[in-house]
Amino acid sequence: KTPVASAGNKNTISKSPYFVEYAKRELEITLGPSQLYKGGLNVYVTLSHEMQSAAENAVQKGLSDLESRMKRHNVPVTSLQAALIALQVDSGAILAMVGGKDYYESSYNRATMAKRQPGSAFKPIIYALAVENGFSQNQMILDAPVSFKNSPSQEAWQPQNFSKTYSGEITFRKALAKSKNIPAIRLIQMLGPSAVAQFAHTMGISSVLSPELSLALGTSEVSLLELTSSYSVFPNKGSAVKPFSIMAVDDSRGRTIWHPKPEKRVVMSEGGAAVLTDMLVAVVREGTGRKAQTLQRPVAGKTGTTDDFRDALFIGFSPDITVGVWVGQDASESLGKGETGARAALPIWTAFMSAVLKDRPYRYFGIPDSVSQVRMDPLTGDLTTDDTPGTVTILMKKQ
Repeated sequence: KTPVASAGNKNTISKSPYFVEYAKRELEITLGPSQLYKGGLNVYVTLSHEMQSAAENAVQKGLSDLESRMKRHNVPVTSLQAALIALQVDSGAILAMVGGKDYYESSYNRATMAKRQPGSAFKPIIYALAVENGFSQNQMILDAPVSFKNSPSQEAWQPQNFSKTYSGEITFRKALAKSKNIPAIRLIQMLGPSAVAQFAHTMGISSVLSPELSLALGTSEVSLLELTSSYSVFPNKGSAVKPFSIMAVDDSRGRTIWHPKPEKRVVMSEGGAAVLTDMLVAVVREGTGRKAQTLQRPVAGKTGTTDDFRDALFIGFSPDITVGVWVGQDASESLGKGETGARAALPIWTAFMSAVLKDRPYRYFGIPDSVSQVRMDPLTGDLTTDDTPGTVTILMKKQ
């Protein structure tokens, strides 16, 4: 039997211990330990040898470069780690998994087991709910200092942008592309933190999310796998799929005794998913993900950085593959000043995507009939009917 995804040869498996342990746990839940360990089974997995090799190489190179920078700036390198997960957009099949720097030093899988703050990598979920609620990316939102107080006796919360600078009225598109904190907080206040948390759960986030305004800044901890899976909703036309590692299980006679049942749920409109994809393409073209332009391919994604540079993330996708990268220290110590998602995580993501996309056909993101392509003045959000210099083409849901 030929596996659907390149799978299960011994060479690939022996080099993929984090994936093997994850798949083993999935099998134990599916078949039960007694059937799994009695022998004679042929297990076909989703892992791609090519992608796994690219993932290992990208992570090792990225960590080596980061460690050199940290040592150069006298930043303690105590427990530096990284994780990468790659998923097939339409099915949820796990194509590559790196759970840490070295499995034999630490078998703890940081791609699936570790819960860390996603920082700004959570923001696309907020904007997705906004678009589903009738907002559009040309709408204006105020980027200015703000303070929140629940009661007269309580100390005010005064969140800031990462840059500590403010732009006044800006479009939703620019607010996400430039990863502005204040607009995201204003938006979650409009939508309701509980509604955002509930929407995140439908998209594939299973971790407990605290329904507070600070959720806009990615303060609730999630796993890299669930966050990456939630991003697949955008290129997958609004449908969420559950990640899986096993393609099929055959008994000793070659009979298939188990195969996954697709779990596809429509969680947002196809038009809304296309608009969010367009906004995340803008992150790469105009915002914090600009380094991904070196791929010269249609890709989209979002950076994430937590306080004191403790976590650096980039979650992004092509039309076919969604990939998440996390970099940090197990002890949650700083990676050093300036080690943002764009600096510490995005180079790993780009190196991986460069390796796996180079021999693949050039594909564009689909534009469904439910959206229109329009020209927008990026400063005012005004729509124009001509190609005025300085305007940009954006997607908007049809009314």
